[in-house]
Formats: sequence, structure tokens, C-alpha cells
Amino acid sequence: MRRTSIHRLLIAGTIASATTLMPLLGSTAAANPPPGPADSTTAFQIPVTFLSGCGVGFRCYLPPLVPLTPTATTGAPGEVTFQLARPTTYQIDSYDCIGVTVNWRNLTTGATGTTQVRRVPIDYSRTTPQDFCAYTPSTAETGSGVVTATADARTPDHRPVSPGVVILPVP
Repeated sequence: MRRTSIHRLLIAGTIASATTLMPLLGSTAAANPPPGPADSTTAFQIPVTFLSGCGVGFRCYLPPLVPLTPTATTGAPGEVTFQLARPTTYQIDSYDCIGVTVNWRNLTTGATGTTQVRRVPIDYSRTTPQDFCAYTPSTAETGSGVVTATADARTPDHRPVSPGVVILPVP
């Protein structure tokens, strides 16, 4: 009989403790919701390559082959942000900082679209140094699923050699 009463007291104490602590634990969990999915950045598996044009003197005789590697960042569900950055593996000047056109296709839904990653216009009125090779990112609403994208650099002074390609999952 004593065992039964001890067990009942133990159970009653546990229930009383749980009901007393539940609002405190519940408010902590509500104040700190679990983090959402983190942004994921994927570099294009094949970079965009082009022959630099005749903008500066002797370049017409031996035009350099310039590689650009765009990136695709997934953050919000169904959205991909395409971006370019100054190449780190190739010495590039401001003449070769050109934008790209990105064509994408969602293989899961069949949706398609085109967007452009453009070079930030140079502000000649600024007295402080600025990056002459900066780009404005472009966000596309691709929908969730597996997305493929091709990027192409095409201007009158730059001849494309191969488009850039990426395949990525979009949440």
C-alpha cells in the first residue's frame, strides 16, 4: 500500500512540475523558432567564356579568352538569385566586365524565363575609388524543383565561345 501511495505522489509531483514549467518552456520555444533553410550558393559548373573584343589597341590581333563564373543562390522557396563577381583566376580589366543573359528552365514544372545580370553603371562624379567591375544581382521566380540555367555573354565587342551552365535544386 505504501508503494502505491509513493507512486501516486511521484506522478502527481511530476504533473504539477510539468504544468508549472510548461508556460516557461513554451514561451522560450515560441520566442526562438527553428531557423528556416539556409541560403545555398552554387557556382555555374561550366563558366561563361568569350573572346574579348578590340576595345584597346593590340587586342584585335590576339583576343584573350575570358572566363566568367556566375553563381545561383537559393534562399526563399521558388526563387533563385543570379550574380556575377570579378574573376579571381583571370586578370580582367573594366573593359571585360560585361553582363550576362541567363535563360532558366524548371525541369519539374516546365516553367521557363530569362533574366539579365547587368554591370553597375560607372559613376564618374564620385571622388572616392569604386569597383568598375560590379554587378547587380537578378532574382528569378523559378518555382520549386530542379532548375537548369545557361548564361551567355554577347555584345558587339565580345564574341561568345561557350555558355555557362548550372543545374541546381530549388526548395
